[in-house]
Amino acid sequence: MPLYLTAAHSSRVSKPAQRSASNNRRHSASPFANIPRTKSSSGTRTKSLSDAVDATGVDDDDADGDEDEERLVPTGKILSTVSIDSAKDVLSAIQHARSSMFAALPERAGMNSVRIAEVLNFQRNLPAIVSLAHVHAIISASSKTERQIAALQSAGKLRKIKLIGRGNDIRGTSEVLITFRDLQILLERSHVEPEMVVGFCNVLRRQPRATTITPQDLPPSHVTALTRAGFLVSSSMSGSRNISLTGSSLVAMPKVSRAASGTSDAVGGDAAFENLGGTGAAKRPGSGSRTFQGGEFALSVPNLGPYLRLLSAGRAHLLELLGKSKYKEGPLYLLRERWDGAVDSDNRISTAKRIRGEFSGVLPARTKKWKDLYGLDFDWVVEECLGAGLIELFETRSVGLGIRALT
Repeated sequence: MPLYLTAAHSSRVSKPAQRSASNNRRHSASPFANIPRTKSSSGTRTKSLSDAVDATGVDDDDADGDEDEERLVPTGKILSTVSIDSAKDVLSAIQHARSSMFAALPERAGMNSVRIAEVLNFQRNLPAIVSLAHVHAIISASSKTERQIAALQSAGKLRKIKLIGRGNDIRGTSEVLITFRDLQILLERSHVEPEMVVGFCNVLRRQPRATTITPQDLPPSHVTALTRAGFLVSSSMSGSRNISLTGSSLVAMPKVSRAASGTSDAVGGDAAFENLGGTGAAKRPGSGSRTFQGGEFALSVPNLGPYLRLLSAGRAHLLELLGKSKYKEGPLYLLRERWDGAVDSDNRISTAKRIRGEFSGVLPARTKKWKDLYGLDFDWVVEECLGAGLIELFETRSVGLGIRALT
């Protein structure tokens, strides 16, 4: 047998014949294999979805009805005051407002030592004053409350300070309250000489309900020192105050001469300026205006400006958060979360997320509460806005208390 013979010749192994194109299409894996592929566009999907929504029969009126269901359903009960167990009278309400103004500094604040010192110093340097609107948010604004405030003033335990030339654009802050003891502490901590402090306190005790003093009550050097320290403010800052009675067009001589008796008594005497529509207080004879321009000095406290700016910023931020809702209302707990921000806390859930390397919230230093408002407490701001008439609290049927903006 020849050696060149192989098994290929004997078994006749050969390559299979090439299939035709028609047979290849017939035996393909999918009948759609040769169809050109196209990338679907978002517009096509959107159109199909809109067609599907229209096919369900939901019209525009039904959609508006769904949005109306998002509004809170009130029970009809509106809270005019905040119930605080430890604040049942004016003095305890002032104490509560002072102690609850700022939140406690968290352990994981995300601030360096310089920023922490800045926040704590700012909180400590604010005067121990409380707006009258805040007291009315804790105790109802009634004649009983006003009589209690007047009795505390007459007893020398409380002083009322009227803001001269300030607070006109901040609702409900035309008057603030401070205890006489806190005012004494501020005087003792200031750079005013001790004999000036004693003399000033004696004047305040002789005039327990006065909000202004005349230059004759104190020596000129005492008035100058107290003004520089921030305890007295010239009444001329109010703009329209201390206008001469005879120089006003409301009580000018032609108007007085047309009265029955031809004197200023015919139009009200010393009160003619206010009775005829004037604003402020007219300058009385012998007010000492030759020595000090303005005649009178209004009582004040140091660092009153930072207090008013912080109060205004806190109110504006709360109303801004409410303004993000369609109806300027929302559950109280939800607004509290927005005020505090998605901060990182020390609870069990946040700790577990940090261990797993997941996001557990931003640090408090990056929130507006600590970055701009120095840790201003949410409940304190709610009480301020409630007493000023900027918001109202109401009970709902499902989510507890609700809060609504009135402006």
